[in-house]
Amino acid sequence: MNDIWGILLVLMVILGVFIGAIAVLLIQRRKGGRTATQETEDYRRAEEERRKAATVAARSEKMKDFMEFDKIEDDMIVQNDGNRFIMAIRCMGINYDLMSEPEMLGVEEGFANFLNTLKFPIQLYVQSRTLDLSEGVGMYRDRLEHLRGEADKYIEAANRAKQTNPNLTSLQRQQLDYEMKKRRNLLDYGTDIVNYIERMSSNRNILQRKYYMIVSYETADMGLTNKFTKEEAKDVAYSELYTRCKTLQAAIMPCGIESEILHGDELAELLFIAYNKDDANVYNIKEAIDKGAFRLYSTATSVLEKKKAALDAKLKQEGLLQAESALRTAMESIRNQAVDISGLTEEQQFDDDAKREAMQIIIENQDNFEPQVVDKALEDLNSQMHQPLVSEEELAEAEANYDAANSEDEYKPQAIGMGGDMNQDPLAGLIN
Repeated sequence: MNDIWGILLVLMVILGVFIGAIAVLLIQRRKGGRTATQETEDYRRAEEERRKAATVAARSEKMKDFMEFDKIEDDMIVQNDGNRFIMAIRCMGINYDLMSEPEMLGVEEGFANFLNTLKFPIQLYVQSRTLDLSEGVGMYRDRLEHLRGEADKYIEAANRAKQTNPNLTSLQRQQLDYEMKKRRNLLDYGTDIVNYIERMSSNRNILQRKYYMIVSYETADMGLTNKFTKEEAKDVAYSELYTRCKTLQAAIMPCGIESEILHGDELAELLFIAYNKDDANVYNIKEAIDKGAFRLYSTATSVLEKKKAALDAKLKQEGLLQAESALRTAMESIRNQAVDISGLTEEQQFDDDAKREAMQIIIENQDNFEPQVVDKALEDLNSQMHQPLVSEEELAEAEANYDAANSEDEYKPQAIGMGGDMNQDPLAGLIN
């Protein structure tokens, strides 16, 4: 019986070990399957990200090739990875057909001389744009509102005067009515003009032409380009292009053509309209730039530089406040010391300060009065002060020196602190 129980126990142990081994295998297989699924998902995501990155890079390269320029920097269009630079000059048109024959000949001769002076290649570019009068209309609207406010004030005052002043004559009332009518007519006329300009600007068929001269410069023209860094090459190109543009402006000036070099924002507008002729009227690049649409691009000032500039401004403001406080404290301390030393009361000190200010005003305007009047006024104010600026001895010495200088015509300021020219009053240099 014991042998049977022993055999059963052994079988049960073997069965338990077998079941445990199966359970362990199932758990490991399940774990292995979950890990494989996760790895597959990670691999799929990585492949998707690589594919998206490759697509974006390909699109960027295609867009860069299509745009044919890298960026706009320092009023130049940069091309070919910083190896070619371009500046543009906007030229104003002239009414050639309305000129007289001598004027036409002058323009033609000037243009021929312009062509003969060219020593580098240029391109002439004409761009058609829809006439945009929104900026001018806004200015007229502001002016019209200002006139409306003035007219309303005048009309209100005139009506109040007519109602409250019974002494007005019929001629005066007619004059007031005439002035009110004139202002109303002026407002009506201005409103009609502004509305007409707005209707005209809404017509997209009105075009205007812009004329440009394009000047380019390549780093290969420098020679020994391997000795220049990118920044040095850009500086050389800017200097050369700016000189060429100024030469062109001077050459076309005899033709009566006004011109100006385009800045960075104007170059951006030129390129934007060239590549977006249909959408240029819907999306104005000037408004986008003014609203900061490009401040997050890499060409904008970095966040660290902006924070540094803000911190510098805050430090400067704080420094000014502390300096002002220190000066105020020092002036108050000096004023208190002066009162203690002289024994003057606050009222007496105020009275002396007022007389000192009056003397300064007289000296600043002494050219408008006779010298004897200025001298007398300064002496009277000085003698009336509780603590005179100039003692009797110093005043006598200054007057003696002044008289001697006028007699010898070689007066110079003396050691008592006078400053100014020969004709300056003796007390002028003693008043701060």
